[in-house]
Amino acid sequence: MSEEDLESKISILRKRVRGLFSSIQKGLTDIYQEDENYIKLGLSISKAQDHTVEKLETYVKSHQKGVKIREAKKDDIAKINQIYNESWNASNLPMKEVTEDLFMEIFEDDDTKFLIAQLDSEDVGFILLEFNKLNKEIGLISGLGVVPEHQGRGLGKYLALEAWNFFKDKGIKELRCEVYKGNKVAINFIKSLGFVEYGTSDEIFTLK
Repeated sequence: MSEEDLESKISILRKRVRGLFSSIQKGLTDIYQEDENYIKLGLSISKAQDHTVEKLETYVKSHQKGVKIREAKKDDIAKINQIYNESWNASNLPMKEVTEDLFMEIFEDDDTKFLIAQLDSEDVGFILLEFNKLNKEIGLISGLGVVPEHQGRGLGKYLALEAWNFFKDKGIKELRCEVYKGNKVAINFIKSLGFVEYGTSDEIFTLK
């Protein structure tokens, strides 16, 4: 693939994922497409291993049972779409209802992976992971959603730990994410995992 083709593919995926942010309210689509409206955070694998992972593993072992994380299949796209819409409808952030087609386009990209959280066999959350198309040693946490009735119960930590295990097995050296600056809950959660802000985007895509 030529450099121009790769840059075009990056641009297309970025627009698709950020399209989940687009609001039916006039002008807000442009807000969600601009880099300056996102906070960029990163965490080295070595730091995660020393600090973050132990905390997550301790939490998972000492809290609610019945939680399982599995890799999503094509048949799960409808459920992921439902979880996304429910979680955003319950937030105070501008958003729009999105279609399954957009999630399917993201799912079918070779560099993306959805993981689903199950609680007592019910699908209640998901996390979207990506490989940086320009540097395969960088793993991207691009979004996380949990249905409202199960928010605040630590499911994000289960998903974060499974994301770490997935990327570690793939030889990733750094984790990155990008959070819309108006989403204070997501920013605080990501920072609680040890992520710190940095200066450049390096083509990172996001749901939240």
